[in-house]
Order: sequence, then structure tokens, then C-alpha cells
Amino acid sequence: MTRERHRMDADPPIVLRAASASDLPLVFKLEREYIARFEPKSMKRWQVGIDRHLEQWVSNLTRMFVAEFAAKAVGYCFWEVNGDEAVLASISVLTDYRLRGVGASLLRRFEDDAMRHGKKLLTLGVVKQNPARYLYESAGYVFARQEETYCYYEKVILAAQTTAFSAEF
Repeated sequence: MTRERHRMDADPPIVLRAASASDLPLVFKLEREYIARFEPKSMKRWQVGIDRHLEQWVSNLTRMFVAEFAAKAVGYCFWEVNGDEAVLASISVLTDYRLRGVGASLLRRFEDDAMRHGKKLLTLGVVKQNPARYLYESAGYVFARQEETYCYYEKVILAAQTTAFSAEF
């Protein structure tokens, strides 16, 4: 299992690792918290579709990563393939661990993995009121469109960026 370390100022290092089935309770918890906080009107629909969500998480385990902070799993992300695009399907960090670089580390891991799989167009969608959009914008994602309450962003990775970025890992 490959682990990558990212040091933030005085904090312990953030350790990124490939996810396993034993991480699915964390994924479930974070997904449920996200729905409750940002899309509460969708909670019933989300609960009814839990079997579909579980299938999605399991089928994407090879593209799912977990962030550990002081040996505790505190966040995750996973991505999906949609033609030539790498779509960030979900990224989430436990509330007490936000603003410590965990989300940024996970986002970079998504980008690196997508590039390793030959993807140059990275896309994601985020609810308009979710402050995570500032993370995406600061990482170079460009607003592409809005559909109802979702804002969609994209980032094109150039060959020069790929080489420089991959050297970090």
C-alpha cells in the first residue's frame, strides 16, 4: 500500500493511502453528513438509494483515497471515469480536520491519479453554498456552468503541469 505524506506547518503529516472496504463506514458517515448539511431536502432520496451508493463506492475503490491525520482516517475522495474525463465524484473531510490541508492533499491525489490514468480533463460539481468551491477555484478549477444549485468546474492538465506535479509524489 503506497502512502504519501504531506506536512503542514506545526501539524502532524497528512498520510494519503489507497482506500479499502474497511473505509466504507467513514465514506458513509461523511456522505450522510454532507447531505444533512448541504442538501437536506435530498436526504430521503439519498437513503432510498443507499444500495446504489454502496455499489458506486465499491466499484470505485481503486480510485478512492483516504487521508489520515495523526493515524486517524479523517477524509476521503474518489473519482470516476466519464469518457475522456476524470470526474471527482466525492471529496469530504471530517469537520474538526478542515482547514488543515487535508482537502487540498486529497484534491492533489485525485489529480495525480487521474493524470497517471491518462486523463487531462478533470471535472467536478459542487453545491453552490458549499465553501469547498473556494478550494477548487484556488487549485485552478474554472467555473464551467451552473445547473440548478450545482456549480460545475473543470481543469485541463497540460503535459508540463503533469511532469511538475507528478514529481511531488
